[in-house]
Amino acid sequence: MRDVEEDVFLRRNHLWLGGLAVLWASSVQAQAQRIPSVELERLQLNPGARDSLVLSTGDLLGKGEYRLAFTAHYENEPLVLLQNDERQGVIVTDRVTVHLSGAYAVTDWLELGAQVPVVAQWGPDTSPLGVATPDTAALGTPWLQGRAGILSERNDAPLDLGVHLGVALPLGNADTLTKDDGFVFSPRLGAGKSLGGTWRVGADVGALVRTKTYALSPNTKPLRDEMGVEMNGGVNLSAGLFGLKEEVVVRGTLPVADAPESLEVLLGLRAPTGNGSEVYLMGGPGFGQTPGTPNFRVLAGINFGTDSHAARRCVEGQPYEVSQCPDLDADGDGVKNVADRCPSTKGLAQLNGCADGDDDNDGILNLADRCASQPENVNGFEDEDGCPDDPDTDKDGIADSKDACPKQAEDLDSFEDTDGCPDLDNDKDGIADARDACMNEAGPKENRGCPDKDRDGDTIVDRLDNCPDEPGTVKNNGCKEKQLAQIGEGQIRILETVYFENNKDVIAQRSYKLLDNVASILGTHPEIEKMRIEGHTDNTGKAEYNLDLSQRRAEAVVKYLVDKKVARERLEPKGFGPEKPIADNKTKEGRAKNRRVEFHIVGDAEGVTTQQGNPSADTIEK
Repeated sequence: MRDVEEDVFLRRNHLWLGGLAVLWASSVQAQAQRIPSVELERLQLNPGARDSLVLSTGDLLGKGEYRLAFTAHYENEPLVLLQNDERQGVIVTDRVTVHLSGAYAVTDWLELGAQVPVVAQWGPDTSPLGVATPDTAALGTPWLQGRAGILSERNDAPLDLGVHLGVALPLGNADTLTKDDGFVFSPRLGAGKSLGGTWRVGADVGALVRTKTYALSPNTKPLRDEMGVEMNGGVNLSAGLFGLKEEVVVRGTLPVADAPESLEVLLGLRAPTGNGSEVYLMGGPGFGQTPGTPNFRVLAGINFGTDSHAARRCVEGQPYEVSQCPDLDADGDGVKNVADRCPSTKGLAQLNGCADGDDDNDGILNLADRCASQPENVNGFEDEDGCPDDPDTDKDGIADSKDACPKQAEDLDSFEDTDGCPDLDNDKDGIADARDACMNEAGPKENRGCPDKDRDGDTIVDRLDNCPDEPGTVKNNGCKEKQLAQIGEGQIRILETVYFENNKDVIAQRSYKLLDNVASILGTHPEIEKMRIEGHTDNTGKAEYNLDLSQRRAEAVVKYLVDKKVARERLEPKGFGPEKPIADNKTKEGRAKNRRVEFHIVGDAEGVTTQQGNPSADTIEK
């Protein structure tokens, strides 16, 4: 009987203890507090990614350029519970986010961007800590952003400088820690500076502004996880080495609310994959216990767009690494980097881009020295060929090595040249008989020594007649219609400026008629064997860029004239940049005059040059 009573007692006690356990678990669950609605993520990507993947350093995409990116993002222990600044437990152990981002440049100074994250996260049962366990997956907070450039190195400013404004959309999920209550935005100021063609430094500083302030665990004492306004910023150093882009970023957070500071160090590597895309990897540790700062994070992704880093790196006039841009010409000597033995020093094409030297130290540069390894004997006959004891048998002042008639002195009383042979000028018109098409009749050199004629009988000689085969008026320079370019005594005068689109080598349509006039003159005057088309700029901006622009503009004019049936071999484009100003570059009007195209006749008619008409008030832009 006693055994039966003891068994009943034990069973009753087991039931009581089990009920107590259930009541205790229910009590703990009832005390587990839901975490307030907050977006835990502290890192925003830079959708344009011209310079940094995560900082806004003032370097924007160019007008019409875009970028789309897909980024996978892992964070380790981004949220822990603190009590008296000591860690009590982990709320979120692992967080994975997929970011879809994009940016588009509306103008050269305005870039719009957006990013949409999708979040998955894991962690232990946090109810024993008095905190409800967050959900595992949801949409993150989408961000819209605008970036405006204030200064740009592409426009010859000393650095890139821009402002940034990001706005969080009120989406996401409170139970997954992907949505803030209230309005959230982030203003920033960013700056960047290129150091040569390889290195670049940048920085941004700003704030994350929440209109509501709340604590993740308000029952902890002292309060150390309050979410509110915080100051943040970062610096980066990037480089373009070995065909890749390397980046190191240091970014920190300084909360205004009651929360600890934090710091992160991230290393990034980007590699172009062709067709305007690149893959990238970035990661590093976090220091401090600001909510949302992980032990470490890792990002990996791919982006696509019209502005891949590899493509932008190889743009003449912008900083780049010579070894990565073989088709450009770093020193502007006309020899591409791939073939230039001296790519950083302007040289000669005949010497593979290196400057001319004097190997035998005889004072005559190698290209002009027929005996570059043998010094000229200064005690013997001295000339300009670099060879020792070069005689002058006929004593006409021309060394035998250059004298086509070494035993027949040039007749100094007849026409003189430099070949060492006598050249007679029977008609005394200053043109040697050997080059005189009418050696017995005097005539100007523009007619190759032949007398002037007037084929159309309009009283204007052919060489001064814009239209030598149709009678015209003196006012129209021998044509029936008004002329914008006139061939005259010793010159061709252009009555209007050749206009181009601003800072480009595209001829403005308003100048087509003027160039048509020039093409017509060349068509009716075959005696003009060669014309040099010269491009000139003012001194605004970098000299190297201006030299390249002037050359491209001269080539554009040549192409236009060739399209109008002018033989290509008659035209020679040559850019001089700002080297030959005709007016004061210190004034607006002077700079406008210096931005010009000139036409110079060379060859037998050399000395007949063009003059440009006065620029109008709307030619101030380069």
